[in-house]
Amino acid sequence: MSGEGYMQDDIEMADSDDELDEEEGTNDPNAMAAEQGAAETEVPEEDAAIAKRRAIQAIMRDTTLTDEGRRMQIQNLMSGGRTEVAAPPAPVIPDQESSTCVHYERNCNVVAPCCNRVFGCRVCHDELSSTGHQPMNRFSIREVVCKKCTTRQPASNLCISCNAVFGEYHCGICNLWMARSKKPFHCNECGFCRVGGVESFRHCRECCMCISINVFHTHNCFKDKYKNNCPVCREDMFSSRQSPQDLPCGHAIHAHCFRKLAGFDYRCPICKKTVVSQQSMAAAWEARARDIAEQPMPPDLQRIVDIMCNDCEVKSSRRNWHFLGVQCPGCNSFNTVVEQVLSSGNQAETAQAEGAGGSA
Repeated sequence: MSGEGYMQDDIEMADSDDELDEEEGTNDPNAMAAEQGAAETEVPEEDAAIAKRRAIQAIMRDTTLTDEGRRMQIQNLMSGGRTEVAAPPAPVIPDQESSTCVHYERNCNVVAPCCNRVFGCRVCHDELSSTGHQPMNRFSIREVVCKKCTTRQPASNLCISCNAVFGEYHCGICNLWMARSKKPFHCNECGFCRVGGVESFRHCRECCMCISINVFHTHNCFKDKYKNNCPVCREDMFSSRQSPQDLPCGHAIHAHCFRKLAGFDYRCPICKKTVVSQQSMAAAWEARARDIAEQPMPPDLQRIVDIMCNDCEVKSSRRNWHFLGVQCPGCNSFNTVVEQVLSSGNQAETAQAEGAGGSA
């Protein structure tokens, strides 16, 4: 019985193998042909890619070719033999309304060398460009677009198509076109154009700036004083289109920023000195001292302090504090800062009484 069982098992296993062979033999001939065709198409594509890669390597190793020759051959190879090269994109010429410049009177727009776009001027470019875009370099401008005939052309002051004059004043160094009403002139020592008339300014080599002849002999000279940012708006004052102003302390600030600052503060934003003369401030100091005398501090808020005067830079000890300010005994200025609180409350009242008794 055991022998018959073994024979049955062998027969069943043999039948199973035959079934597998039959299943393998029943594959679709069309599917097999499709797979064989796909495999045959993959091989030529792979061979073509290898051949193209080797051709590019051969072009790069060819020492007889120039850089431009290599680029042209590689481009011809990658384009499938087409030798026509696409023209570089022309700058987008905006509508006349969007290209109107509010900064200068001129008959041309400029092509920005950094982004190949057309703007009314470099200031328009800086104002209309997205955040983080670099400012336009005025010295790198090479092309302009005539507003009359929209012809793109090399930078000059005369249109090559309609003969329109682009600006009453033209500086080929700064690439500036504008009207002569603002009396523009080019300063070789500053390196670019300024307005106001060359007869009204004189260049100070110490300050590195054109100074009005009215204050040239009396202005405070500091090395590269104007090669700094305005302490209020943080714009570079040396290349700014806004006029700077000297403060009595010697620091410089934009004139329009100073007018805004004077509406709520009388001090230099850098050194904190009073920017108005002591003679002009005398009446204001007297009025404040009178207000302090009429409004003494209550005992619990009294303080004895040491102060530092921002105007005369003299320290004073044991002064009576008031919320309206502490007056400097040297120059009578209230432009002072508390350096140390010596006593407060009842202690300050006692110290103040002792000081009054001693002085009597």
